[in-house]
This record gives sequence, C-alpha cells and structure tokens, in this order.
Amino acid sequence: MVRRWVLLAAVTLASFVLVALALGRLTATPERIPITQPGPLIVVGVPGQTWETLSASKNPALWPLLDVGASGSVSVRATTTPTCTTDAWLSLSAGNGAELGCDRPLMLADGQGAVWPGWSLWRSKNDNLRSSATIGLLASELAKHKQCVGAIGPGAALAAADRNGHVARYWPDAAGANLAACAVTFVDLSAPGGGAQPGADAALAQLFTDVPGNATVVVTGLSDGTADKPGLRSLIMVGPRVARGTIWSPSTHQEGFAQASDITATALSRFGITSDDVAGQELSVIPSTSSVSSLVSRNRGLVRAVDESNRALIRFFVAIGLIYAATLGAAVVMWRRTRRTPPWLRPATIFLGALPVATYLVNLVPWWSGGPKLLWFTLGVLAMAGAVTLLALLGPWRRWTAGPVVVVAATTAVVMALDVICGTPLQLLAIQGLQPLYGGRYYGMGNAGFGVFATAVLLVAGLLAMRLVWWDDTSEVDRRLAAATVGVIGVAAVVVDGFPSWGADFGGPPALIVATALLACLAIGLRLTWRRIVLIAAAVVVVAGGLAVLDWLRPASSRTHLGRFVQQVLDGDGFDVVGSKLSQNWELLTKSPFILLVPIVLVVAIWAVLRPDSRVGRPFVPLWAEFPLLRETVGAVLACWTVAFLLNDSGVGVPATGAQVAVPLLIALTAGTTLLDGGGAEEDDDNPA
Repeated sequence: MVRRWVLLAAVTLASFVLVALALGRLTATPERIPITQPGPLIVVGVPGQTWETLSASKNPALWPLLDVGASGSVSVRATTTPTCTTDAWLSLSAGNGAELGCDRPLMLADGQGAVWPGWSLWRSKNDNLRSSATIGLLASELAKHKQCVGAIGPGAALAAADRNGHVARYWPDAAGANLAACAVTFVDLSAPGGGAQPGADAALAQLFTDVPGNATVVVTGLSDGTADKPGLRSLIMVGPRVARGTIWSPSTHQEGFAQASDITATALSRFGITSDDVAGQELSVIPSTSSVSSLVSRNRGLVRAVDESNRALIRFFVAIGLIYAATLGAAVVMWRRTRRTPPWLRPATIFLGALPVATYLVNLVPWWSGGPKLLWFTLGVLAMAGAVTLLALLGPWRRWTAGPVVVVAATTAVVMALDVICGTPLQLLAIQGLQPLYGGRYYGMGNAGFGVFATAVLLVAGLLAMRLVWWDDTSEVDRRLAAATVGVIGVAAVVVDGFPSWGADFGGPPALIVATALLACLAIGLRLTWRRIVLIAAAVVVVAGGLAVLDWLRPASSRTHLGRFVQQVLDGDGFDVVGSKLSQNWELLTKSPFILLVPIVLVVAIWAVLRPDSRVGRPFVPLWAEFPLLRETVGAVLACWTVAFLLNDSGVGVPATGAQVAVPLLIALTAGTTLLDGGGAEEDDDNPA
C-alpha cells in the first residue's frame, strides 16, 4: 500500500512538473531590450485615446510612429474609476495613484515656471491615501541630480511640480517652448473638459517639428478622459534607442500592458533613481518585425478582451444565480413529489461546479474578437463546463461516489496552477480574474482566483484522504497515508501560490498552510492542542516570511509586492500597509449589504461545522456520518476562506468564489448516494458500504 502510494505520488508530481516546465518554456516572455534615453524624455498626454479610435487616416502624425517605435496599452487608474485627467497628471508626478478631483485648479505664474497655491493641502490629502502617494516626487528626485521638469499646458504642470508645488519651467502652449531645456517635459493636449483637445493629432505633428533628435517621446492616452467607464488606453514610445516592438513592464508581467506609473519609473531610471514610493517600474521592449496592422490588431485585441470581460461580470453573476436557483428549485419540487433525489441532480451540480474553471478556460479562444460577444462568451463557458463534466462523468472514476467531484476539483486546481506558472494569461482576462481596470493585480494569483484554486485543492486533498480511510478507523497506515496525501497536495499548492515568479501571493499561502495543517492533523486523528496551533502559526510565519524574503533578495526592479512589503517593514511602514489592507477590506464590506452577507454566511457555516448538535448543524449530521473526513474537509475549506478573508485587502472575494466550487460539488457528492432519500450510500466496487 505504501509503495503504491509513493509511486503514484511521485508519478503525479513528476508529470505536473514536466507539463509546467514545458508550458512555462512555451509561454516564456521573449528577450527584452531596455529603453535607454540619450536625451530628454517628452511625455504627451492625449486623454481618452484608445487603440479603437486610432487609424492611419485620423492620426496621420501618430500612425507612422508604429513603424519605428514600441506600442502597448496602459492602465491609467489613479485612485478611482474612471480616472479623470487632473488625477492622471498628478499621479504621474507621484508615480502612484493620486487624487485631486476633476476640476482644473488654479495655477499662478512664477518667473520661468509656475506654482500651485493649494499644493500643501493636496499633499496632505494624498499622504493619507491607501497608496500614500508622494505628489511631486518625480521633479524633486530629478532636482537632486540638478535636472528640471518642464510643462506645456496647465494639466502637464501638475505632473511637473515638485514636492512644494513649484514647476521649474512652464509654457502655456507649445509655441516657443524649449523641449530640450529639461530632462523631462510633459505636454498637455487636453481640452478644458478633460477630454482630448480638438485637432490633437495636428498639434502633435507641430510638436514633432521641435522635438530634439536625441529625445525619447511617449504619447499616451493618459486618462479615461470624458468616458463614463474605465478602459485601457494607448501607449506609444519612439526614440533613437527605443526598439520597434511591444512594450513590456515588470510591474504587470504582461506583454503589451503597462501602468501609467511605469512612465514615472522610466523617467527616473535615466539617472539611476529608484523609489519604493513609485508603483511602476522601468519599461522595456519586446522586439518585433510584425506589420503595423498586426501590432495594432494585437493591442486592440487586449483592450477588447479586458473591456468585454469587465462588461460580462454583472451579467455572469445574475445568470449563474438564476441557474443555481432554477436547478435547486426544480430539485426540491421533484423531491417533495417523489421523496427521491432527481436523477439529473448529480450531473447538473457537477456541471455547476465546473462553471468557475470554465470562465477561465474560455479565454483560450478569442470570444471577444467579433460578433455577438456575450453570446460567444456564454457558449464558450457552457462548452468548457460541458467538457469538464463529461470528463468527470464518463471516466472509470465514476464508479466511486466522490470520483466525478474529485475530477472536477482536480481539473480546476491544475488549470489555475498552470495559469500562474505561465504568467496568468487566463486570470488577466477572466471575468472573475485580476480585474486590471479596477486596480487589481496584473499577474500572479488574485483573490478571486485563489478562492477557486484553494477550494479545489482542499476538496481534492480531503476526498482522496477520505478514500484511504473510508470506514476504516482501525488502519493506522491508511490514516498516515491520508495525512501524507493532504500534506503533499497542500505543500504543492502553497509553492504554486506563493512562489514570487508564479502566484506571488502573500495572503494565500498562510490560509493554505492553516487549512492543510488542520486537515492533515484531523486525517491522522490528532487533536488540535494549543501546542499544535502554535506550531501551525509558526509554520505560517516561516513560510510566508520566507517567500517574501526570497523575493526581497532579488534586485529591486524584479521584486513583486512580496519583496516590496519586506522593504516597507524595514523602512518602518509595515503597520501602515497592514492598516491600509484592513481599511480596504472594511470599505469593501460596507459598500453593499449583499457583500456584507458573505462574512455572515461564513460565520453560520463555521458554526454548523463546529457545532453539529446546533440548530444549523443538525441537518448536516447525516452527511458527516455518511462520508468520513468530509466534515473535516469542509472545516479546512472554511478555515482557509476565513484566514484569506482577513489577510487580503479584498478578501471577501475568496469565500464568494470558493463557494461557487464547493457548494455544487458537495451537493453532487450527496446526490451520488441515496442519502437524500433517507438511505445509505450506493453500493459500488470502491465503497465498503
């Protein structure tokens, strides 16, 4: 028994590692060429400009740059969405999300420059934001190297001001402006209302006649302009040492996708300046010989995918709610009539349990590229969920009551794991993924993805352990193998979720460690003493801290938020970061009464598991009696949700998405027996009953 277990575990892990390495190699980011700046950096803001609105006929000045420069899309979010133009300009000065308001403030001339009278108030306000944006950081840091920042237009002057609100060089318009006077010059092509000024492309053409030959030029959509919804905006760079191709940023880890704060980091990088207060990182270029039409098509595809996924989110939740209600309602009606479980309930709930992973798998095909996008998305999700369901119900594992449930959960876990190993291309676009338009993550394991992944992992671990101890409390070997199974699967999941180059998750590994240790102890029959609880807590600190320190040891430009948190702790800002996360969690909870229901339901579920003799716990007692270790497995899942909920800034998404996996699969497990009919488990080859 032990030898067979060791062989099976070794083969499974080896197979996963080989597949992961192969996919990782196939999806590895191509070689990147750094952007060096022999002369000044000129940043031109055209608010609201998108790839959808760009064309050779409408933009004769900008379009030719695609033949010689680098292109991509940029997330312009400051602190709110959509992001208005004044906030976007101010955020560039900080290299982080800053807030001012959408009304253009008063500015006063001051010699060759200008000054903002209200700057001290704005600085105080932004110091207290979650991002702790240091407005004026860019100009002040360059001043230490005896370099100035210039501005053309009032909006640009917000980005060019130093920490005291002073702009070194200011010109009301491009006529007479000296673009070689400063290391960085911001150019404002916005109208008073916040959108792009009429004739922006003509103004850009005129500006190019005065650009020095050694200058690097960035033309960006800058903000959401007058749009009432957030979106990705265009980003084009050209210069003597800017390769032709696609822009890449270490802050997003996504080809052709940058943050606005990366522009600030790139400006500072010319003089070797780095700052932990800057959220972005220096841009580079993935070279390409593709045609202009191909580059534009790729950029438009990314924008459409992110935008359409965002639009489908609310409709998805409404649709899935209706499907759940219809399925369970019909099952209850039929059960009341016949006092027997409807034969279709099990495949139906298996299908519902496969829907979460299907919303990620559907992004393997470009459903957003044309036609009725919502229809293609719906059909794609249904097809993917159907394929997973067929895999679960038609294989030899179907003879085991929990077999189809394990297959769906395992498929979900493997898909999510391989996605983060390959750079999260599925989570980036998924409707329950990273949500880049709203300031979510751009790579790694997001909270919603973690809810799906961790729940699936724990269900697989618990049900496989249950198979080893099925009604065999006397076999110590089986219980040890059950605990070992939980440990191996849990440790693998922690590595995938927490490794800086993969999941790069800080709040997830502690939750998984707690849940894995809890389930392993219960599987082997150990009581949770205070000593063991302290050991589990110590393991959490050691593993989470070790992953963060491992990331911190890398160069600053390569660190994820794990390593940056270690640096913030060393700088004495650790408590501020933790306080900010708790504050964000509370704000999200109180945003809607429906969101507030999530922790309430979570507390009720925990009470039902801990107190089976209580009023809410008694209905589940037959289920716990029917399946050994199921109560412990559900308890471990709830523990994982609780810890992740408390540690993450939007942790409410963890139980919300995790329940989409757990609830239908647990119903499917029950429907696979005669338990709902008042009988025992169905007899099969693998069930000793």
